[in-house]
Amino acid sequence: MMFNRQNSLWMGDLDPYMDENFVKQAFSAMGESPLGVKIITHRITGGSAGYCFVELADEASVDRCVQRLNGKLVPGSNPLVKRVSGRN
Repeated sequence: MMFNRQNSLWMGDLDPYMDENFVKQAFSAMGESPLGVKIITHRITGGSAGYCFVELADEASVDRCVQRLNGKLVPGSNPLVKRVSGRN
């Protein structure tokens, strides 16, 4: 899947249980509809590397999500703060 870099954001500090479905549901809980989620995997272990990229419909959606989530609790996470930053 090719991501549009302008419409994507980086999400870090993922816990092992935070898979693509978790990330999609977290964004849906905020009223957003992610077009895709790419969990980055560790080259050797194949497990999650602890971060992902989320593609949204447009730059405005990315900006909204960054404002809502940057340094805040991701909906449905327990209990650590997960970091979200702007465009990659």
